Amino acid sequence: MTTPKNAVFFVLIGSILTIAGCNSAKTTDNNDNLPPVITHSDTALKTQKVSMVISNIPFPTNILDTFHYVHATYQSGFANPADNVSLYSDGNTQAINLGIYGADLSYVISFEQFQQVGVYMKATKYLADKTGVPMAFTENVIERCQKNANNKDSLTRIVYGSYGIIDNELKNDKRVATEVLVLTGGWIEGLYLSTQSMQTLSAATDRQGGYNIIMEQKKYLDILLNQLDVISDSPYCQSISTSLHEIRGIFNNVKDTSINEDVIKSLKEKVENLRARITKGGNV
Repeated sequence: MTTPKNAVFFVLIGSILTIAGCNSAKTTDNNDNLPPVITHSDTALKTQKVSMVISNIPFPTNILDTFHYVHATYQSGFANPADNVSLYSDGNTQAINLGIYGADLSYVISFEQFQQVGVYMKATKYLADKTGVPMAFTENVIERCQKNANNKDSLTRIVYGSYGIIDNELKNDKRVATEVLVLTGGWIEGLYLSTQSMQTLSAATDRQGGYNIIMEQKKYLDILLNQLDVISDSPYCQSISTSLHEIRGIFNNVKDTSINEDVIKSLKEKVENLRARITKGGNV
């Protein structure tokens, strides 16, 4: 079981398991038309492995909270505009951008931008509804979040309650490819927001803290790539994987604590490019 601090993004990941992953089929509002589940003979093993991924990756709430603590400042232009949600019409783009919006929701909560919580909660609800899993973000949950949107802890607890509703689904669902895709979207947005936030840090100690946070993401990228490379064989997912391997190459060239402005610039450019392709919708 996750802690409340992780719950905001975790509930997004869990809810999305009920759609098919890494495919090009269009989704509809009719659950009967959703793509079939994965039928690989080793699905149970893959599900177990992905459960291990969940328990070993800190979700964007943790990452962005830490950036808040090193005195980064909120920038309204960093998050993916909520209006872009209408661009995502197939299973792949809906899953990965639900991960993106999960990180953005964590971003506005971490920096206590309470006026934006409802906006991003509605965007995540839209994607969850379109993929046939509305139980995670019911109208009641949205209303409660809006009423408590001036209290970070209360907001997190409300969303954490939604996780309990879908907990059994997480244990039994076999559509693990989509889960990895959502995790990947969250990781990408977390790194994007982190590298963008470096420009808001001025003190040397704060910048070093920012470096440390960014470098910490390398080990989680390794975990994600191991899973993405195993269970993702569509052109869409292969394209995502290729770009992530390039980002990992930048991380791999950093020795010890020698991360510097050039490294940050290279990471920032790579993740900006990948994230732009993802958030525009369609093929990447």
